[in-house]
Amino acid sequence: MQKTSFLIVLFSLFLTSAQAQVLEDALRFSDFQVGGTARSIGVGGALGALGSDFSVLSTNPAGLAWYRRSRFLASPSLYNARTTSLLTNDVDGQAVEENRANFNLNTFGLVFATPKTSKWRSINVGIGVNRLANFNQDFVFEGQSVGSIIERFQEQANSVGFIATESDLAFLTGAVYDFNEDDRYDSDVELAPNALLQRSQTVERRGAINELVFSVAGNYRDKLMLGATIGVPFARYEVDKSYREADTAGDDVPFYNALSFNEELLITGTGFNFKMGMIYRATQGIRIGAAVHTPTRFGFDEDYSTSMGYNFTDDTGTQDLSAESEEQTRSYTLRTPWRFIGSLGFIIKKRGFLSAEVEHVNFAGNEYTIDTDQQTQNFLNEDIENFFGRAWNLRFGGEFAYEAFRFRAGYRLQDAGFEDDDSNLGIISGGLGLRQKGFFVDLAYQHFLSTENTYVPYLAPTVEGDQVVENERGAGQLVLTAGFTF
Repeated sequence: MQKTSFLIVLFSLFLTSAQAQVLEDALRFSDFQVGGTARSIGVGGALGALGSDFSVLSTNPAGLAWYRRSRFLASPSLYNARTTSLLTNDVDGQAVEENRANFNLNTFGLVFATPKTSKWRSINVGIGVNRLANFNQDFVFEGQSVGSIIERFQEQANSVGFIATESDLAFLTGAVYDFNEDDRYDSDVELAPNALLQRSQTVERRGAINELVFSVAGNYRDKLMLGATIGVPFARYEVDKSYREADTAGDDVPFYNALSFNEELLITGTGFNFKMGMIYRATQGIRIGAAVHTPTRFGFDEDYSTSMGYNFTDDTGTQDLSAESEEQTRSYTLRTPWRFIGSLGFIIKKRGFLSAEVEHVNFAGNEYTIDTDQQTQNFLNEDIENFFGRAWNLRFGGEFAYEAFRFRAGYRLQDAGFEDDDSNLGIISGGLGLRQKGFFVDLAYQHFLSTENTYVPYLAPTVEGDQVVENERGAGQLVLTAGFTF
């Protein structure tokens, strides 16, 4: 779904991994998929025109006005992501499958309903948390191929000088060196450029965006619903990468035995946005909804560090050297795009409903501000304008009611968000619920259809043949919502 590796190539060939990561994060931190309650997930998130669900506080807050009674609810969730990875130039062509499961709280909150006898039938208030994104994923690739990550470090040293988190460590561990003292840095892998090396990497991604919402909504004569939300999203994204490389034959590359390169990245941030929405009941069975979300202005803090180990054998014997970088820190802001949502709902008497939603987001509207690095800021914003594009996200769902039971199904279609990329992510969902006096419980499952993306563990621009990993990713989520009314 996300062709981020190619964008990183276009951005800069010699930036550190942390710098290149920032371009990818513009999409990561602006591509929201509201998790919400099991009821919302069961119908594909298409509740914008219907409301009476806590998740709409993060989509169309006007739906808060439909509540007749106060309530408390919580939604624990089990999320599992499966990724199959193939190093495309592996001589054996063996793929590796990795699974990552995590338990989290998808949403919890309180709604205070205040029925009135005036033209404003109710003024309701809601407060709580909705999950907007889940970043948890593990993947592993391994295989034998020609080329070495040392070629990247060597190119850095010879073209732009030593970079603290990469080529500097390579020099300290002996992976690159100035053999002839001519200010040109050499490496052992130059002695056998066509040798097959065994390589592997484990990538562990953790984190989420959880939005704290403060909402108020009013019901005017059961005809017009108006609502507003102040959203405060909290973002956390953590990546640990462990890259390993070795001369498995033991003598294909003179001197060189093995190398390890580890990266640790942590991004944390807090944002602010404002959402406005309305629902109009055109007839007893038809409801029309609309909502607009201002850009979220995130303030991020980033910490990045690396370590390297190099094992080689020379005339004095086997050497095993290691080095660690100092932690690299920086702060910056990201302004995400405006969002516009239109929705339509059909109430089928007391038998249920059908609903649909369309959301428009122009991801080219992302904009970075990096006060300490104007050049990087300009590069990033220019590439965002050139390669990010408009997305039209669709959501469909329905519910059938039988006595106290509810049966639900839904489908979502998320655009990739790139200018020249028409790929998308499909999400199928279903669920059921039970309504009783004083309490309710809902269960839902959503299945994320498989998507493919390209991952490049490192780039050595002047060396023919990059290491390219094809990832096929799928995921599933089980959500239970329970609550009581008062």
